[in-house]
Amino acid sequence: MKRHHLAAFAIAVAGAAAGSSWSQQTRASGEYLVTLAASAEVKAITDVYGRFGIRSIERLGSGVFLVRLTEDPGPATMDKLRAENAQIRAVEPNLVVRSQGNR
Repeated sequence: MKRHHLAAFAIAVAGAAAGSSWSQQTRASGEYLVTLAASAEVKAITDVYGRFGIRSIERLGSGVFLVRLTEDPGPATMDKLRAENAQIRAVEPNLVVRSQGNR
């Protein structure tokens, strides 16, 4: 399961970096990729986002964690809270990426 999420994350990052537009993207409700600052501990995630009921925190590597929440506050609220805490370097919705393939 970890490989699946890490692979999906790597593909999404590579596509975004290359300027690709995916044919269809939706976000997984209540799932976010949270990147911690180098000196931060996982506890920072629970401190900042714990009020939304953390179902799980999965380490994907390089300070990136897949966080699953019981209550989804939405990307704008997640980013606002990130901006208020220097231990959280980035937060992004976990995207479900589907390509349409050849027609």
